Amino acid sequence: MKKLLLTPLLLLPVLTFAQKKPTPKSKPKTTAVAPAAPYFQQEVKYTIDVQLDDRKHQLRGREELAYTNNSPQPLTFIWFHLWPNAYRDNHTAFAAEQRRHGSLKFEFAKPNQRGSIDSLNFVVNGQPARLEYDPMNPDIAKLVLPQPLAPGATATIATPFRVQVPGSFSRLGHVGQSYQISQWYPKPAVLDRRGWHPMPYLSQGEFYSEFGSFDVTITLPTNYTVGATGELQNPDEKARLAQLALADVTKKTKEDFGKDMAFPPSDASTKTLRYVQDRVHDFAWFADKRFHVLQSSVTLPSGRNVQSMVLFTNKEPQKWIKGLQDVNDALTYYSRWVGDYPYASATAVDGALVAGGGMEYPMVTVTQPGAIVHEVGHNWFYGILGSNERDFPWMDEGVNSYTENRVSELDTLKSSGMASILKSPKMSARLGIDKLPPAALAQVPYQMLASRGLDQPVQGPSSADYTSLNYGFVVYQKTASLLKYLAGYLGQEKFDQAMRLYYQRWQFRHPYPEDMQAVFEESTGQKLGWFFKDMLTGTQHYDADVFAIATFPDVVKVLATTSSTTPWSVPVSSVDAQGNILETQWTAPFGNVEEDPEEEVTSQVDFRVQRDKIAALVVDAGYLTPQLNRRNDRLRLENGLFDRSERLRLRPLASVERWDQAAINWMPVLGANTSDKFMLGAAFYNSPLVPKQLQYLAMPMYSFSRNELNGIANLQLNVLPRRRARQLTASILAQRFERYLKIEPSLRFDLPHRVGYGPYHQVKLALSSIDLQDIDQTSNIVSLEYSVRGGNARHPWTAHAELNRLLANDTQDNSDAAILLRAEVTGQHFYAPKKRIQLRAFGGGFLSQQPGFLMGLSGSFDYRRQTAFLDRQQISNTFTQFNHQTDNRDGGFKAVVPVASDKWLAALNLQVDVPGLPLAVFADLGGTSQPINAYGYAGSDVLNHQLFYDAGLTVPLFRNFLEFYIPVAGTQFGGLPESRQQFTDNIRFVLNLSQYSPFRQLDKQLTR
Repeated sequence: MKKLLLTPLLLLPVLTFAQKKPTPKSKPKTTAVAPAAPYFQQEVKYTIDVQLDDRKHQLRGREELAYTNNSPQPLTFIWFHLWPNAYRDNHTAFAAEQRRHGSLKFEFAKPNQRGSIDSLNFVVNGQPARLEYDPMNPDIAKLVLPQPLAPGATATIATPFRVQVPGSFSRLGHVGQSYQISQWYPKPAVLDRRGWHPMPYLSQGEFYSEFGSFDVTITLPTNYTVGATGELQNPDEKARLAQLALADVTKKTKEDFGKDMAFPPSDASTKTLRYVQDRVHDFAWFADKRFHVLQSSVTLPSGRNVQSMVLFTNKEPQKWIKGLQDVNDALTYYSRWVGDYPYASATAVDGALVAGGGMEYPMVTVTQPGAIVHEVGHNWFYGILGSNERDFPWMDEGVNSYTENRVSELDTLKSSGMASILKSPKMSARLGIDKLPPAALAQVPYQMLASRGLDQPVQGPSSADYTSLNYGFVVYQKTASLLKYLAGYLGQEKFDQAMRLYYQRWQFRHPYPEDMQAVFEESTGQKLGWFFKDMLTGTQHYDADVFAIATFPDVVKVLATTSSTTPWSVPVSSVDAQGNILETQWTAPFGNVEEDPEEEVTSQVDFRVQRDKIAALVVDAGYLTPQLNRRNDRLRLENGLFDRSERLRLRPLASVERWDQAAINWMPVLGANTSDKFMLGAAFYNSPLVPKQLQYLAMPMYSFSRNELNGIANLQLNVLPRRRARQLTASILAQRFERYLKIEPSLRFDLPHRVGYGPYHQVKLALSSIDLQDIDQTSNIVSLEYSVRGGNARHPWTAHAELNRLLANDTQDNSDAAILLRAEVTGQHFYAPKKRIQLRAFGGGFLSQQPGFLMGLSGSFDYRRQTAFLDRQQISNTFTQFNHQTDNRDGGFKAVVPVASDKWLAALNLQVDVPGLPLAVFADLGGTSQPINAYGYAGSDVLNHQLFYDAGLTVPLFRNFLEFYIPVAGTQFGGLPESRQQFTDNIRFVLNLSQYSPFRQLDKQLTR
């Protein structure tokens, strides 16, 4: 499967406006073969007869399979996968996965969009057999055999079945009368040397199936065109496909194909197509009445001829014309680098797949046109090398992505994923990615995660551990990058020899990671545990430095150092004055195996070239290693042995760290408030894509009204602890606007250390010094905060607690400081995909008091200057803080109820989205003792109450960013508004500018 991911360098602006993997509820108990058992492999031969009803979107069929027990023990049962039942209701592992991934499409599917498999009636060797469903997973069942199946014996198992094809939520599904029929028939789970492998259906994390043969007949209306696993046995249908291809081959433009995407009526007559294939472990088929057909063929390096075909609609015909060549490229280069394609044909199909960019099956794939090479490549890594994808997805997705990248690197523009940008040399130079090899950009997704402590090991089960985003960035891209690194270390020719031996030895079998390692070690004659067992199974951060310890006319002696706690090999290159690589040498694998991060270890390499030709020595000049820091990778020799100077360049938005350039990123910024008026400035920072250990931001903004310099500056130290916390951040913030100066040093801990599906915790300690320059008043606030967020797409929740010590400069005794404790919990319930009910509870109280500090029922007084108010100084009649703009903190009332407290305050805030309208209704209830009027409302009788309420409408122009609140009732009105002016004067809004900065949004999206 191809995971479609945002291009790293485009991620920042996109996210400004902008997936522990869900664990099955219960994995069924299994009977395991002893770990030391010798290799064996079961065999399954299928005969399936199925008919499509395209009015009811149903399949009716009968399956008969011959199951051969090659294990060393008799079997009393066989686990079966009944995967269409994953779409039955909201109580399956698939449904739980969708919620945890943030998707509610399936959660609110209509009954007629659900799927299932029923009408099962198993017989084994002619005798009825009992089916025992797993109590927690309706898509897994145990077939209890009437008699034990002895080692070497074969049982004939048969059953009718009916499948209700679901809507398009994942792999099996339909959109109108376009059908993606996969994971559709009763299928035995794998029994191998590690035991049984029953698994519920999931979108993330794929499959593991027994090899065998298929004889499948499909009956459907005559005017459907089908792409399927296996060799088509119908001469008349072959002629029909050839005729369609002949008609389409002359078409070149979108206009030639037309724009009609409507489904023609189904023919009253039907046809029965037969497909036969051996040495495969799955069967899928795809049917549509609108398909165009293009056919070709390719001659493999072995001399065999293979037919290629694409089936597509009018949606993107020109991409599919090119897609036919992509099929041929995949067949050619995978056969050359890995091993000969063993089947007669390969087909790529345009379909309404939802699970990623494409999904592979033997000999056929349903895909988007940009993912064709990847999906066809899965015929090798999944189809022929049948690894356990659910437990070791890197052996499938990662190894395949590496080979796909090699095909793509034949076209530099395609390999980068940024064709539109790289076609413009000026634009690529401005972004600082000119002359970078594809490997440099491929490293960025991993670096984005690892620099934030969000990295996960390559080797891990897809079903339980990986976040949705990490599944793509780690399993696919990090694995591909690490394999490219291994190929660099071994040499491409030796790597290819090892890969071909691995393919030859394990084709049509079930290899595990240790099997791949054993073959690579045998082929290369090297011990590679440092790569397979350390680099692939850990999240160790690698870094290396280089020193020239001596230079002579004909040799330069070089010392490479590392503090990495696991061994790795470091490539060191000599380069000329133009940056061209003269020679590269790899150190023997070395590292600090004693795990003392303060101690570095060294390895020496010698360059026997003329000294006057070498301008610099560079660690990893080809961007192959998984380093986070490349700023110390180049040692220039022009000015001695210690010159690391670089010319500094300005780059817009974000940049990729390079060994040959140093950069500062920048972007223009605008600002305005009623005090400073219009402000213009720029932000200067080191790249937010991959935060460095020392991160900085300088954002000067000039106020044209006051002729003053305002802005924000932040210096941040990022530490990634080895245990407990995921990230430790120490920072100092300076902020000046509206004639105040804020200096705030802080220390933040992000928890837990292990990345997964939360909850995520954060603890922050801060000291805020606020200097109000116009009145010469300073407040010092010590804050201890704890935040946590969790839940799923249906029921997300957050909690926050904060302890403040507030001290004004006119206080003579520090013991008189105010101590304020506040806490809030917010929960949401989505009753429709984009409609929710939100409930917030708040409570706060002063443990000790100092005059001047209060809590507000209708928003906080923002003593720490955390909110960007447009009119903090209350100059205007439109944007005034409290009266018109709120921060939804403290009591969180949407209306202005002019009540504050220096004792305690409690509130409940309810907001409900209105069905069918872009509106919500709100209602707030709160209370306090001895209410104080701190909002400047004169003559209000509100203060005579101790219990307060309001209600009204919310207009969410941009949810959680810009929302307007229109109160229609409340204590402030004495019930209802008495005049139109009283009604309009109480309209308020919230503007969460700080929460939607591009830097904050990038971090937020990566930690979802």
